[in-house]
Amino acid sequence: MKFNDIDSKTAGRNLTVLGLLAAPWVGFLAVALKPNPRRMWAQSWPTLTFVGLYQLALHKCVEIHGLEHLPAIGPVILAGNHINKTASDAMLIGSKILVERGQLAKFVSQSDPADRTLKRFLRLMGDTEGVILPIQKGTTTSTMIEFLRNPQAYGREQAVLGIFPAGFADSDFNTHMNRKWHTSVAVAACETGTPIVPFHIEGLPYHWGPFDMLKAAVRSMGGNRAFKFKIQFGPPILPVSSHAGNADYVEITERVRQSVIQLAS
Repeated sequence: MKFNDIDSKTAGRNLTVLGLLAAPWVGFLAVALKPNPRRMWAQSWPTLTFVGLYQLALHKCVEIHGLEHLPAIGPVILAGNHINKTASDAMLIGSKILVERGQLAKFVSQSDPADRTLKRFLRLMGDTEGVILPIQKGTTTSTMIEFLRNPQAYGREQAVLGIFPAGFADSDFNTHMNRKWHTSVAVAACETGTPIVPFHIEGLPYHWGPFDMLKAAVRSMGGNRAFKFKIQFGPPILPVSSHAGNADYVEITERVRQSVIQLAS
């Protein structure tokens, strides 16, 4: 989907904005719930707010390629680079998948992040049906496996699990790719037979937080894109069964890392 695509959806969104002027809160909630009302109704206010802003304005700022690499059914792990310290990049990816596929992704997060903003949102969005999958130290892989095997327990029809294997966000791509990447993605994939879809993202400032996203949405409603966020998905990497005894987690992790580097070129 290109930035300059104009279709009936644009006209529909313009009508929605006019409706919001008449009944702002009711209208905004309706917009936020629209992609999957049953699942979205269980979400906390930060998720509803972000998805609502995405549909009204932030969608103009997002370009995606390779969405066809995501399987329509069955579990999938999304693994790639991390560019925003408050995880707004994860929210943009998740919102795009929600609108295009109707599936609500979960993104892995530390259970006790250092950033105060992340801590606040983790408390609000890290429940069972929320969009964050909090990880306790020493339980990363087991928590991921549980979600991939039983998405219904988390209020999902399909397990779409996002993770940033480097563990941290960086403003510089080379610095990020030279970090040590955790093998938990490979382990979880091999244990559950889940394909890994690598991704590369760019175009979102490292330091932007929730208020920056709100300002960007207001600017974009006025017709000007506040930023250009690009998502590139690559072909899935199929795991080797761990039961066969020949799964090389380090090698699979390196394949994912190299795929992200290739997507960036």
